[in-house]
Amino acid sequence: MITTNLQLRNLMEELTGNDSTSSAITLRTLQPKQRLIVQDQALQSVYIIRSGVTKCFITENNEKDYILAFLGEGEILGEVEAIRHTRATCTIEAITPTTVYTISSTQFHHFFKTLPAFSSVVLELIATRLARISEKAARQQLYTLSETLPQLLSALESQQITFTKQDLAEYLGISVRSLNRLLKDAGDTTV
Repeated sequence: MITTNLQLRNLMEELTGNDSTSSAITLRTLQPKQRLIVQDQALQSVYIIRSGVTKCFITENNEKDYILAFLGEGEILGEVEAIRHTRATCTIEAITPTTVYTISSTQFHHFFKTLPAFSSVVLELIATRLARISEKAARQQLYTLSETLPQLLSALESQQITFTKQDLAEYLGISVRSLNRLLKDAGDTTV
């Protein structure tokens, strides 16, 4: 449920320790509920999560939020917008205290073109993210919520992070009321 990419996080640690690249990377700290990226905002930077957990969500025209993913260590944020030169497609908000590496979009392009290890890891991460989103969409089409909810709760328990009912409902694309009904039917009131 919480995606991570320790390979990219470790590469960023190496780059911050390298005299030729360290000046291009800064650290930024976020508190829970603080937003790093806001949907439709013009971005000047790309971020890689050093520590913490964020949620990536889209706000629809009806003002409802839909959580695409929960992102942890090593996940990259704003790379699609930097590559496509577009505004932010979603909002990124910290769930736990979070620290991110910040690099300018220009520097991101430079790293991508000149550091094969960086471009390789970023391409793999983008491909993996696309596959995960496709799998999530397929699960939502093929299985009922009562079938997927126990799997989701099990994944939450194994990752030892508590999410609000609102976050879980937005991740499933349902209302909190519907989530409560599903939890009651399943006999689970631990969330």
